[in-house]
Amino acid sequence: MITLLGLIIIVIKWVNNNERMHMFTEQDQGKGLVKVQWSDVRERVAKVEPAFASIVDELGPDKSLPIYLGYYPYGMLIGDTISQFIPKLEGGIYRLSDPNIPKDLIKHLGYGIDSAPLGMVLEKEMEYFLDLKDTGVTIPWLIYRPGSFFAVSRVLNKKQNRIYAPNGVLSAASGARSIFMLPHIGCATNHSNLQRDYNVQSHSPKSMYEHWSIFKEIINSEVTECNWRSCVMYFSEKWIDKLHNDKSWLRLKMYLHELAWHKFEYDRNRIYYDIVFSVIQQKKNLKPNPYLADTARHLFTTALGAAPGYIPASNDEACPWEIIQTAFTQSYGLKKYHPTIMQPAHFKFEEDKLPIYYSLQHPSTQAFSPKSRKASSTLFEMRELSHIMRVFIKELSNDNAMCSSTIMSKIAQQVEFKFFHNEVDRHQSVTSSMNMPILDKRFKLVSSKNKVAGSKFSADAKFVRGCISIVTKR
Repeated sequence: MITLLGLIIIVIKWVNNNERMHMFTEQDQGKGLVKVQWSDVRERVAKVEPAFASIVDELGPDKSLPIYLGYYPYGMLIGDTISQFIPKLEGGIYRLSDPNIPKDLIKHLGYGIDSAPLGMVLEKEMEYFLDLKDTGVTIPWLIYRPGSFFAVSRVLNKKQNRIYAPNGVLSAASGARSIFMLPHIGCATNHSNLQRDYNVQSHSPKSMYEHWSIFKEIINSEVTECNWRSCVMYFSEKWIDKLHNDKSWLRLKMYLHELAWHKFEYDRNRIYYDIVFSVIQQKKNLKPNPYLADTARHLFTTALGAAPGYIPASNDEACPWEIIQTAFTQSYGLKKYHPTIMQPAHFKFEEDKLPIYYSLQHPSTQAFSPKSRKASSTLFEMRELSHIMRVFIKELSNDNAMCSSTIMSKIAQQVEFKFFHNEVDRHQSVTSSMNMPILDKRFKLVSSKNKVAGSKFSADAKFVRGCISIVTKR
């Protein structure tokens, strides 16, 4: 006879086992966490990173080296300052450090508990960002596109007593986190329409920092029925063991080392560029506001692609932008301005034909020198920044400069920095923001069903009142 206590124990065990069964599956239905083999994913990998797929094909990994696919809806956290998140089959997430996760996952992915398992983005984009909640700012750090690997350096580093890479700094999200609507969307009356039509719980946004939470609610609303997902591929611990201990895997290990080496090439040389900028300031007796000097350096970093800037959304790789546009034109009631969405991206000056942008009104520098206490207008700061940039560009472009023949010299010679504000600049250092959609058609990109007669580019938006475009000269 089963006692009441025994029955309770059986029920608890059944519930726990049932929950664990729903933590991952071996049937790929495009959701949750899926356990697969290399043969199941090699075609998908070959489309986004053919060189990697070719090397792995030669190694022929068998079933003893499983791979996990994680499908994350838009806005879902992939990792935070504490640990990595794993998506549940029935929705939601749990931490990789959760003691109740299946032993299978601990066995194969547990090596990434303190940071993250070695991973690769297969579909859509993910963003690593620094979340400064107290100041209401997110700083986009890295945008990973399909074919990008992450956690490579930590996984491949030899064990040593000195650990240089800190934990508890960056978070990662599915799709773009540092995203916002260009025109103002803070009207409480209009926002109530979103709350009614999409069951949005967030209050009307007071800053661009709060736009993402609203976008996320709209996209994941039952009304929307959006199936946007990013897909991340996690390599099990046996892949890592092979990389470190199997000589036949040396080519793959070197391939990953080269990726990591190239990815952080600018960071390894940053100290030299810092010295060069300091020497230029001393040589030209340049004594700018430290905040603007840091901004000028960051503009070069953005032009190099080492730090993200912002671009108008024009596809659904970082977010389902048309769904957001529909919500704000047809529900919120955005009529006067185009529903332009700004998202973070990396610039490739050798390839990209369209500009990338930075704004003094939405700073995302990776250095935090405070602004001068002396009150000054954004237009005045733009003039001073323009002057600093002209000095830097002239000195870096010289044939006998310290950086001659380097990538920094190429940037100075081949990239143009344009300054925009909606106010008239009598010194003519800053151009009217009304010209921005003429130079970049993406600012007028609206899906056919969301076009509103009489709407226009938001030339007085906060972001463009002190905006710098970075574009390759043609």
